[in-house]
Amino acid sequence: MPLRPVDRDVLEDISQDISQSNYGFLYVDRVRDDLKDQYQSREKGRLKAPKLSTSDVKESLRDLAEDENYSLERIRSGVFYWDPFGSGTRTGITERLKGVFRDQMVVTTEDLRKAFDLAHEDADFFAKQLRRQNLVMRIAAGSRDYYSVGSRLKEETGEDDLKGKLKRRATHGKLSHGQLEEAISVAATSDVIGYLQGEGLIIDMDGEYLVRSALDEFAEKLADDLGDDVSRAFEDAGNVMPTGEYDSLIESEIEVRSNVLAHVRSSGADIGKRDVIEAVREQYDDEDGDPHVEVLEARSLAVAVEPFDRMVEGRAEDLTRPLLQDLTATTADNLKQELREEIEELHLTTSDAGNAYARTKVRERGEELIDERF
Repeated sequence: MPLRPVDRDVLEDISQDISQSNYGFLYVDRVRDDLKDQYQSREKGRLKAPKLSTSDVKESLRDLAEDENYSLERIRSGVFYWDPFGSGTRTGITERLKGVFRDQMVVTTEDLRKAFDLAHEDADFFAKQLRRQNLVMRIAAGSRDYYSVGSRLKEETGEDDLKGKLKRRATHGKLSHGQLEEAISVAATSDVIGYLQGEGLIIDMDGEYLVRSALDEFAEKLADDLGDDVSRAFEDAGNVMPTGEYDSLIESEIEVRSNVLAHVRSSGADIGKRDVIEAVREQYDDEDGDPHVEVLEARSLAVAVEPFDRMVEGRAEDLTRPLLQDLTATTADNLKQELREEIEELHLTTSDAGNAYARTKVRERGEELIDERF
C-alpha cells in the first residue's frame, strides 16, 4: 500500500475512461502503465498517493468494486467492468456489432469475443450483457450458444434481424439447403436449422425451404408461373367465375407447380394452406399495379378485368348497332327495351351468377351507347 491513500475519485475517472474504450472492460495488466501514468499526471493532492504500483491499482479497484457508491464490478482478479449501458456511454458497441452481423446471419460466442477483443473467460459474461440490452438474440440450438441481431440493434442501426436476413438471401422466397447452410455457417448448422423451423421462420419443402418473411416473393413467382393457365381458364369461363371456383383453380395450379401446400400444414409457422392460396391470388389479382382480376365480394365473383371489359364493349356495340340505324320513328326507351329483350337470350359465361352479372354490364353499356345518340 502507498504511504498515502489512493485518490478514489481520480482512479475512478481514469479507470472508467479507459474501460469505455474497451467496451466496459478494464484489464489491469493490459493497461497498467497507462492507468498509472494518468493517475500520476492528475493527482495533485498533498495527502494522496502521487504514484501507484500494479498491486496498488488492483487493490484500490477491488475496494471501489466493493463500495456500493461506485459503479464498478469485479469479474475476477485483475479484471473489472464498468457497465457501458447503465452509464449511457456505449462507445462503439452497436457499431461493432453491426460489423459482426454485416455478412453473418448467426455468430458464436467466440465470434463476439474476438470482435470485442475479450479474454476467453469474459465472453459469456459480455454476451449476457448484450442479451439483456436486446442487442443480440440468443438462439437455443444444440449444446452451444449462438446469436443473431437483437431488436434493439435492428432499431438503432437498421441491421436486418433473422427474418430480414433470411428474406434478403432468399431467391423467389426460397433457400436451398446448401444456401441455408452457407448463410448460417456455424458448427451446429443442423441445430440452427431446426431452431429456425421450430420458430416458424422457414418451412422445409424436401430439400429447400420457404422463407416465411418472403412469402410475398414466393407467391409472386408462383403467380407469374401459373398466370397463363389461369388466364385461359378465365377465358373458357367467359372471363367471370364464382370466387370459390377461382380459389380452387389457384389451389390446383399451385399444386401442379409446388409441394408448398402439403408442407405448410405440418410446419410450426403461423401460416396455413389458406394463407398461401390468398397470397398467390393477391399477387395474380394485381399485375404491375393494375387490377388483373377483380374480386366482387358482394357477388362472390371473380372477374378478369381487361378481357371482360372488352367482351362487354364488343357485345354492347354489336347489339346496339342495328338498333341505332334508324332513329326517326323510335325513342331511347323503346330501344332500351328491345336491347333488354335481346340480352335475356345471351349466354356469356359458364356460371349462372357470372352470366347474370355479364348481362347486367352489357345492358348498362348498351344503354349508355343509346343515350349518346339521343
